[in-house]
Amino acid sequence: MLDPKFSTFSSKAARAMDDAFNAPLAKHTTLKIGGNANRLCHPNTVDELVELVSDLNAKGEPWFILGGGSNLLVSSEGFKGTVVRTTNLTEIKNPEPGIIEAAAGVRLPHIAKKAANLGLSGMEFAVGIPGTIGGGVIMNAGAHGSCMANILLSAKVLDTTTGELKEIAAEDLDFTYRRCKLDPLKHVVVSAVFKMEQGSAADIEKKTKENEDYRWRTQPIGFPNAGSTFKNPEPTKTAGFLLDKSGAKELKEGGAAVSSLHANFVVNLGGATSHDVTTLLKRMQDCVEKEFEIHLQPEWKKLGKFTDSELEVWKS
Repeated sequence: MLDPKFSTFSSKAARAMDDAFNAPLAKHTTLKIGGNANRLCHPNTVDELVELVSDLNAKGEPWFILGGGSNLLVSSEGFKGTVVRTTNLTEIKNPEPGIIEAAAGVRLPHIAKKAANLGLSGMEFAVGIPGTIGGGVIMNAGAHGSCMANILLSAKVLDTTTGELKEIAAEDLDFTYRRCKLDPLKHVVVSAVFKMEQGSAADIEKKTKENEDYRWRTQPIGFPNAGSTFKNPEPTKTAGFLLDKSGAKELKEGGAAVSSLHANFVVNLGGATSHDVTTLLKRMQDCVEKEFEIHLQPEWKKLGKFTDSELEVWKS
């Protein structure tokens, strides 16, 4: 049952959303793991998203922003709070040549193909990333030698500590490898503006298709997974290489296993729990530390209740 402290919304946002109580999260994550959330909401506009999160914050109710559900491990025990999915926020604008503005819930493969169709180069790298604009900005999503920081002009961000919605220039986000200065527990990216180079649509579409084909050849598309598991410790030493050479590719724990196609992917063979996955991640880290004396740091985020021993996986 829903915790009594989780009140109904008094704002107009409540009238424009479909919400579910005690909602299973597994079907909303690419790894297909996760217990129930107290409430699951789908705002239909940026204004509704801002109002909803502001309401939750004002009431002191725990919340989490969920986009495409990749790069995330949800506890099998669920989340005692409200999950706000951005997947209804899909507006894309091309207000002037070379500029694309996209709402938080736009999926990266979709905007990559949209940009290619417009003859805009710069987003080709994103076609194989199963995430959304909001999470992509916060995590500085990247592939094929490029990343969001290379094309972002600005992001519109809700600061939930003040209730202020402000435009932040890319140079003020302090982008580094797979992160920026925004705190996903305090900041919500509601939209982003990108600057790209005009070029030949045929050439850009060809490159985008090549990147998409590469993903299909090299990543375990056939099994639920959360994307790349660990960050690359340095450009010349990828996590996949280190895991492969340390023997981690043979590891399996319950319903979770290291992919036989790519060692930096953990797949759900069926019925895997979050405990299976965290135990497997720790074993993968131990293999690399023993062989190379390098500690791998997870790229994934986590949501829900985990034991102290499980949380060791995320310690630096």
